[in-house]
Amino acid sequence: MLFFPSQLFRPVRSARLLLLPPLLAVVLSGCATRSWNAPLIESDRAPRYDFSSRLPRNNAQNVFVVLAFSGGGTRAAAFSYGVLKALRDTPVTIDGRTGSLLDQVDVISSVSGGSYTAAYYGLFGDRIFTDFEPLFLKRDVEWDMLGELANPLNDGSLLRGDYNRSDLAAHWLDDNIFDHRIFADMSLGHLPFVIINASDINTGMTFSFIQQQFDFLCSNLNGYSVANAVMASSAVPGFFAPIAVRNYDTNCAERRDSWVPYELALDDIYTRKHQVARALGRYFYPKRMPVVRLLDGGITDNLGVRGSMMSPVAHYGNVEDMAGAFTPEALNRVTKVLVIVANAQVYSEYDWSRNGTDPSLPDMLMASFNSAVNILSTETVTLAKKGFLMWAKRINARRPPGMPKVTVDFATLTFEDIKNAEKRKRFNSIPTSLSLPAKDVDDLETLAGSLVRQSPEIRKFVQSLH
Repeated sequence: MLFFPSQLFRPVRSARLLLLPPLLAVVLSGCATRSWNAPLIESDRAPRYDFSSRLPRNNAQNVFVVLAFSGGGTRAAAFSYGVLKALRDTPVTIDGRTGSLLDQVDVISSVSGGSYTAAYYGLFGDRIFTDFEPLFLKRDVEWDMLGELANPLNDGSLLRGDYNRSDLAAHWLDDNIFDHRIFADMSLGHLPFVIINASDINTGMTFSFIQQQFDFLCSNLNGYSVANAVMASSAVPGFFAPIAVRNYDTNCAERRDSWVPYELALDDIYTRKHQVARALGRYFYPKRMPVVRLLDGGITDNLGVRGSMMSPVAHYGNVEDMAGAFTPEALNRVTKVLVIVANAQVYSEYDWSRNGTDPSLPDMLMASFNSAVNILSTETVTLAKKGFLMWAKRINARRPPGMPKVTVDFATLTFEDIKNAEKRKRFNSIPTSLSLPAKDVDDLETLAGSLVRQSPEIRKFVQSLH
């Protein structure tokens, strides 16, 4: 989740306003335009942005490691960055080869603030450990973005109607953080497959930036801006407008021949798979839904694990076998699975609650949003863990005697793991914002490292590799 609490109404320098009249003609003739997703073209044979082409090839074949980065603005970005650093510094030896636990990560699924870290690592790899702090974590991103919003040069674009504040913020991220990279540049070589998650407010479902999702739009994800996806993942309703993607009116085989029509023909209407199919079925009528509107991923899954990794969308309707992630041969090889959820969720008091004053409308909106996200996050962890364990149980039941069984270690790293009450209160008081003091960033990174090292599930997994 992303929010600009402290600087949202910071006054704009009057000098900027004085520039408006002489620049208006230039502004209206040089407007920025929305970055749209492209249609699927049958002749395009470029690798799809999915598990089959993006999972790292040099990882141990019997090991599968998933990271999930939650929302929470820079708090979440710094916390997840600290997890990456700790995994980089955790040595593992597999088949006589020594490397780091980070080298064995196969998938990173992210939401909102965690998407900044996930996307940067998915694009630039180890460069994150030198660049990310000055470029993002310890930068006053709030002020820079607000400056962009207040810049008179952008007024023409915003007044045109087909370009909004989120488009402008995505443009800033593209210029200043993500270096104009697209999904064709993401998760190449040894880097993990990154799944950025938003929420489709048309259907009320998680929307994952993977080709399996874009198939239902008859659209090709490869050329789409990573910055746009990150902005969609972190666009809090009320403070940002939705990011828009096109649902193309073409009869593409990827949508027409998918698993959805077969599922909708069944009577099993109360299963999760059927409910997801019903939501996806709306994409089959692009004249009724020509544009899909995306907001903060925390609305539907603030941890980015169950709505993506355990979703029928990612696995072509076959979650039981995780068919998107595993071929039948790969499924037979896997024996050790580690899931790490970096949850930067906070439980803090509001000033109006302590003071006994009535909350303002923005206060009530934010409190309502936080309450819904916190409850959903708690339930999501339980359901995600149960989902992975049930998957392993089904796979093990099919394996013949003597064949190694699948084990799943599921680690949740959260501020609630802090034993000291005062220290826990201090971290729970860190706001959801895109500008934090450098000390808060450092402390969040340090905390993440200590939680990784203390996690019994992670230690058990590492020991099982030797």
